[in-house]
Amino acid sequence: MVGLFSVADLRYFYGLLTAVVEIAGVLLALRAILMARTPQSAIGWALILLILPVIGIPLFLVFGESRFSGYTRAGTGKTKALDDALKATIRHLEGYHTEVRGLCADGSRVAQSISKLPPTTGNRVQLLVDGQQTFDAIFAAIDSARESVWVQFFIIHDDILGRELSARLLAAAARGVECLVMYDQVGSKKLPWSWCEKLIRRGVKVQPFITNRQYGRHFQINFRNHRKLVIADGSVGFVGGLNIGDEYMGRSKKFGPWRDTHLRIEGPAVAGFQVSFLEDWNYAAKSLPTYRLRSKSVGEAVAFPVPSGPAEDWSACAAVYLSVIQDAKRRLWLASPYFVPSSPLLYAICYAALRGVDVRIILPQMADHLLPWLSSFTYYPKLLAAGVKVWRYQPGFMHQKVLLADDDFAIVGSINLDYRSFMLNFELSAAVHDRAFAADVENMFLADFDKSRQENLRAFDEGSLLFRLKCRAAALMSPEQ
Repeated sequence: MVGLFSVADLRYFYGLLTAVVEIAGVLLALRAILMARTPQSAIGWALILLILPVIGIPLFLVFGESRFSGYTRAGTGKTKALDDALKATIRHLEGYHTEVRGLCADGSRVAQSISKLPPTTGNRVQLLVDGQQTFDAIFAAIDSARESVWVQFFIIHDDILGRELSARLLAAAARGVECLVMYDQVGSKKLPWSWCEKLIRRGVKVQPFITNRQYGRHFQINFRNHRKLVIADGSVGFVGGLNIGDEYMGRSKKFGPWRDTHLRIEGPAVAGFQVSFLEDWNYAAKSLPTYRLRSKSVGEAVAFPVPSGPAEDWSACAAVYLSVIQDAKRRLWLASPYFVPSSPLLYAICYAALRGVDVRIILPQMADHLLPWLSSFTYYPKLLAAGVKVWRYQPGFMHQKVLLADDDFAIVGSINLDYRSFMLNFELSAAVHDRAFAADVENMFLADFDKSRQENLRAFDEGSLLFRLKCRAAALMSPEQ
């Protein structure tokens, strides 16, 4: 006897437990094969679940799902209030709807087909470079708001910048402005409830976006709401790459100077960005706030939102990026903190270079997440063979997500060049067709190139065996990074 159980009993329980684990591994492997978005992901999950189920099962329960349920998109007939909001927005935009021609024609059509929101003319857009410009502009919009302020960020910290945002919102609420705040629960896991409680007590509505509340998926942390969006009075909006945290103002000792990009947009297109917020708020709060269709023609830029997420059948960001990259004739400049592209994206970029397009990519020299940083080196041989040029930004950390194509089209927002942005995250960017704005983006890129070092794309092939093994091992998890 061993305690209360005999050796035979322990062997029986061990055998039973082993059988249960192996059966669970087989069943989850079948699920992974059926629902995985990529063959690599299906094969990877199936292998680890079948060969090492003790390790694979908990990993799959946390990271394995690739389809998001419980979220309702406007226009699907599932939530009447959302459908009515979309219809009202489309009617409001009829007078500003424009048929886009040239480089972004295909991208605008596919975006409209997925989101139902048309490209509009009559917009004024302003490029905001780095934290000081961005938050000066955002706080000015909050301070001047008279009816509503909607705030959404992936990350909110209770630090100097976070408390400044709180103070502005409290002042706006005291003026009678309706203030809504939404944050991602995973991205803002360090945000203390006291920060939210202070706002709630003074009339600000605060909602976490929780992606694992569905029955049977309470361990899932694979999905994120990565959007950054501020809308004031339904007439001015902000989208881009910056979150609410002191590091985004360059105050971090770890990262030093923080290079990022945001965009201020005013005009009819803002109404389309409201729909994204309404969908997210409806999921998080099970209600819809009062939306305002106050936007009017204030400029000449053509713009449209590019919302994307794992609850839709088609990825708008993937569709728009691939369309624009394939249509680029002269130039394709890209900036992203992470470069872990899917095969279609990688080959689209390489084919653009092969047909003579000036393709340049800026990546950070510094790594904030090791796996995607290591994975990026495995794509060097393809990029080198195609003639793509890569730069590594040197001072501090570069976090901007920007595309510039030819002389008149740009995308600024939250979309990274990786699997996660294209398949697992809720993302939001602004696409702009305007020569003057494209010229501003070009000047910004040129300044960034001056602060970057052109990369040796033979670095992977010439690296040590250990380095190449680490990069390959990291790339095996690329669909989940």
